[in-house]
Amino acid sequence: MSDILKLTGDTEQDLLAINEVIQVVKSGQLAVIPTDTSYAVIADAFHPGAIALMRLAKRQTPEIPIPVATATIEMANGVANFSNLATDLVNVFWPGPLTLLTRSQASLSWPICDHRTALSIRVPDYEKAKQILSAIGPVAMTGAQLAGQSSVQNVELALSALGDRVAVYLDAGKLDNNVSTVVDATTSNLRLLRQGSITLEQIRQINPNVIDATGAK
Repeated sequence: MSDILKLTGDTEQDLLAINEVIQVVKSGQLAVIPTDTSYAVIADAFHPGAIALMRLAKRQTPEIPIPVATATIEMANGVANFSNLATDLVNVFWPGPLTLLTRSQASLSWPICDHRTALSIRVPDYEKAKQILSAIGPVAMTGAQLAGQSSVQNVELALSALGDRVAVYLDAGKLDNNVSTVVDATTSNLRLLRQGSITLEQIRQINPNVIDATGAK
């Protein structure tokens, strides 16, 4: 049976809950945590068994790359190969609800994608999540819902979707319904794929030439 740990604001109790999440993920199991956008399920990005379990829990096919999250820009630079254009966005909007598609470092061997496939990565702006990621390193992080379903803003919905395949759920109550903005930085031109909490106008203040590929009218 999964553990459900509530974040109460009590520093000592919350630290115990966070440490349990860290140990669970380091052991190759799954955890659900709150982020600045929604609840997400995380796993050790370099643990093949954990990634296989994540795909099973989400009913996700093996060919779909899994997004990565890190606690800091410096940690992201260790696994991602950012262009200068991408770096400009990173320095302004991270930590925050910006997901970048880039390339992983060619030297990496991990079960989430290979260096020929776009790597989806971000640094969440949520203190508890950053504490967890700081202790673990890069994690596979994707929404705590079944593949193709809407993101979830409470632990109850996450538990209903993923069940006991997740070892521990970290409950911070109901989250605000934020969405990360997705930008493709794999080519010489930045392309907005999804507008979320960060708008096209905000991105164009950094790079006026970003292409709107959302199809929005």
